[in-house]
Amino acid sequence: MTPDLATHQLRKVPFFQFLDFTITELDETHATATMPFAERLIGNPIMEYYHGGIIASFMEAVAAISVSHGPDLQLSKPINLTVDYLRPAVKGSLMTEATVKRKGRRIASVRAVCWQGDDPRPVAEGLYHFLMV
Repeated sequence: MTPDLATHQLRKVPFFQFLDFTITELDETHATATMPFAERLIGNPIMEYYHGGIIASFMEAVAAISVSHGPDLQLSKPINLTVDYLRPAVKGSLMTEATVKRKGRRIASVRAVCWQGDDPRPVAEGLYHFLMV
């Protein structure tokens, strides 16, 4: 599946439409995406920081697509997640990279990292476990 086709398929999910992210790279064990800034994603209006739930959801979506391939894009079911928030995400685009660490017949484990712009320091890191359907 190409990144453009994956992005098009993900737009069918209303919450992913709300997040408005684009898959930029996709292969069998890896996915990368970019999410442009939007005022509706702000959690702290005074400091203009992203809401933590938005960051975790963006990372979860990219992690899910990294283990789900095929023409119908049947997304896996999340069963557990751990997110470490490392610093505030300020106004600007977010990028996330998800890498499949282990994929069995029933469960997959994916590591996701979220950062901003050219700054290599992560905003958040997460470990996601999915039930393969």
